[in-house]
Amino acid sequence: MTGVNEVRPDQLLPPRAGRPARRIIDVRAPREVAKGALPGALPLPILSDDERDAVGARYAQEGQDAAVEEGRIRTQADMPRRVRAWRQAAEGQPSAFMCWRGGMRSELAQRFTAPPQVPRVAGGYKAVRAHLVASLAPSLARRTAWVVTGPTGSGKTELLHAAMSLPSLLVLDLEGAAGHRGSTFGADGPQPAQATFEHRLALPLLLGREETVLLEDESRNVGRLHLPEAVYEVVRRAPLLVLEDDLDARVRRIHRDYALAPARRDGEAATLAALAASVRRLRRRLGAEPTERMVAALEDAHAQGAWDDPEAFRGVIEPLLHDYYDPLYRKATPADGRTVLARGTREELLAWLNG
Repeated sequence: MTGVNEVRPDQLLPPRAGRPARRIIDVRAPREVAKGALPGALPLPILSDDERDAVGARYAQEGQDAAVEEGRIRTQADMPRRVRAWRQAAEGQPSAFMCWRGGMRSELAQRFTAPPQVPRVAGGYKAVRAHLVASLAPSLARRTAWVVTGPTGSGKTELLHAAMSLPSLLVLDLEGAAGHRGSTFGADGPQPAQATFEHRLALPLLLGREETVLLEDESRNVGRLHLPEAVYEVVRRAPLLVLEDDLDARVRRIHRDYALAPARRDGEAATLAALAASVRRLRRRLGAEPTERMVAALEDAHAQGAWDDPEAFRGVIEPLLHDYYDPLYRKATPADGRTVLARGTREELLAWLNG
């Protein structure tokens, strides 16, 4: 039974509401949030990681009262600042405190800030996560699903982002949520925790009002993360929109996304090393000699100051497409009996989606 100053996950995240009913003030320690964050939640911990470790050790040795005293001593100097942050977060909009299980930490945050009367999430993060995970399959089942497919470099992510402006569609960017482009060359940086990835998919599906969901064709794994089973089944079975583009455009797009943008962020030398390592991971598929030719082409582009020139990368990108990615695409889809709703360029598919 929910207490008078608690809110249940289903009240906090009402289906088809567009957004959560309350701002979630997450008072868990940073290490806990890193293992499973909720989109839109505001992380304002009551204990730092080191403080939580010390309190937990004291609890194991001497029990709850001693642990509470340990926490009081360790946080008393900074607690006024933390309380001000909680108050500011709760001003002007309904809010709720959330800790791991809806217990002592969120209750303490309530006491420190009262008034106003800010409820805590009944069951805490564990209950919210369970609610989101359970919502995935029914949230997908109540929608029509379409999947964008097309060869590597055809611009599927660009199409998804452009389609986000269409009010009739809920677009799920699986690669964006996973922080990975879904290929050997796809790392965009550290990926989130598996739980965070799942929440990024479940929350818009639960809250959204749209009747159609649009996703990109993906394998079961996106980098080191895996698609939830309900999402993977939709990706595997839903009707297809086939995106087409010519080879030159694909080469330019791949150069921009995988060579130019990372080099501007991380530097050419670091990007060269990362790309060469990725190419060499395909050595068994492509053969030793072709692999080393591609690595040499990367090194030449760097040495000759031609990193910004797509033509300098053609000797790398075209063999990868011809000998590796395009055969994988032809093998996987769409020649597997699935319905093809439409095919064409980005502009043609956007017109079809908006029709």
